[in-house]
Amino acid sequence: MQFTRSASLIALLAAAGCGGGGHNNGFIAPAPVAANTPAPAPAPAPALTLSEKCPLIPGQPLGNGATVQDAQVVAATGAQPEYCVVHAKLDGSTLRFEARMPTSGWNGKIAFLGGGGFDGAMPVATDPQFSESIVSERYATVGTNGGYDYPGVRGLDYFKAAFALNPEQLADFTYRSEHRALPAAKALVAGFFGSAASRSYFEGCSMGGHDALTEAQRYPEDFDGIVARAPAGNIMGLFMQFNRISKQVRTPANSLNAAKQTLLANAVLAQCDSLDGAADGIIGKPEACHFDPAPLRCAAGADTGDNCLSDAQIATVNTVTSAIASADGAWTHPGYNPGAENSAKGWGEYIWPSAAFGGNSVQGLFSDGFVRSFITQDPNYDTLSWNYDDWLPRMGVVGGMFEAFNPDLTALNARGAKLILWNGTTASSVSPRDTARYYNNVVGALGQAKADQTVELFMAPGVGHCYGGVGPDKVDLLKAMATWVEQGTPASAQSLVHRKVDASGATTLARPLCKYPAYPRYKGSGDLNDAASFACSTS
Repeated sequence: MQFTRSASLIALLAAAGCGGGGHNNGFIAPAPVAANTPAPAPAPAPALTLSEKCPLIPGQPLGNGATVQDAQVVAATGAQPEYCVVHAKLDGSTLRFEARMPTSGWNGKIAFLGGGGFDGAMPVATDPQFSESIVSERYATVGTNGGYDYPGVRGLDYFKAAFALNPEQLADFTYRSEHRALPAAKALVAGFFGSAASRSYFEGCSMGGHDALTEAQRYPEDFDGIVARAPAGNIMGLFMQFNRISKQVRTPANSLNAAKQTLLANAVLAQCDSLDGAADGIIGKPEACHFDPAPLRCAAGADTGDNCLSDAQIATVNTVTSAIASADGAWTHPGYNPGAENSAKGWGEYIWPSAAFGGNSVQGLFSDGFVRSFITQDPNYDTLSWNYDDWLPRMGVVGGMFEAFNPDLTALNARGAKLILWNGTTASSVSPRDTARYYNNVVGALGQAKADQTVELFMAPGVGHCYGGVGPDKVDLLKAMATWVEQGTPASAQSLVHRKVDASGATTLARPLCKYPAYPRYKGSGDLNDAASFACSTS
């Protein structure tokens, strides 16, 4: 069925029975014309009404097992164009998707947006983790609720992840929501514009990055190009590490106050800042930063003040930065980079506990929900006593649905689709070490030549989870992906830069975008804020 804004619109609405509710209310059949009445002069074509710009009604079937819930025009605001926004529901399911289709100037392509956290709401293209070209180049966007709707404003109950106790919602959330919604969404877009999208792309960060890797690994036929920012593909290892770290820092004596966080951060900078040739407050070569907190030890290991770390606090630093593995070796995590320990877009974002969270951390909130709802299926389970080795059978079941760390991208390579990986180096949610590990595993599985045809990884020095931090965090990876797919030029050959911008949008700091394992190294002279003063280096 088509939903084009054309001369056939009235016939379409009449056939759809639009005398009912919805945004097409008020259609009136023309009055009969008496015989021999002269034909009136043609009237000027009227401007499209709101309903004509968005000609869908609640209850209208879309095919592919989906039904319209509502449709409305959303006015242009700022850089955003006017959209026809349609919400649809998968029949017999709580899985919903939203499509935003520009009412003019569509570029002929779809950008599917990945969600975040435990989902429960639709992603929005103007969120800072997404590429600016999604809006500026007028993509039709699609996103899902991840399989369920979280009611009301997100509070601490959100982290309980109660949806995971429902098998269908668990399956949608862990691996299939985008894939299930895509056929109906593509049909909706094709019907609205009168032609199918020429290209379909995916972009997501964090859990949306997890979903990006799920698409690349399980459903390589779905998209022409996939951008996976801070991708939580190793999701089982991630939650294990979250639980391990959060248990450590929930004991007050183990945590670091603000002064000790700064003491630690300054010590890391003193050792590692200049490894990229520039003392600029950004650790540009984190893989060479082998920091040992032992020299910060207080006398006799006791907590004697803010100028040193106790043995318990040193143990916390080592817990954050060290690797873990389950007894059977099935699930592992490499730990986090040192650096930005006192930053709200570093360790402060996910690792340190907060009074606002009842002494828990964001890592702890997410891991508590995971342990109780995904693994033990007991909302009252004591997560401080959880040992993943005691739950390996259930870990295997959930991991079979949830893990997205398979490096075999043979099918993606065979159809010529592309994958861009990206991670901030001071992220305390998805570890940059894990993203680098996944990329290296892909190279090992495909060989360097095939891997280069299919995947590239970029690290963002000094950038936190998805965006923010002392480093430059903005780069339009979807535009880079479209150029790679449509013109054959990989992102690493497009002379791209990471930028930090001020409130007016002016660039205040820039670094070249370097394909991993290269990093931006200072040339020895020039403005430290200028990307031209740095060159991509592997030495």
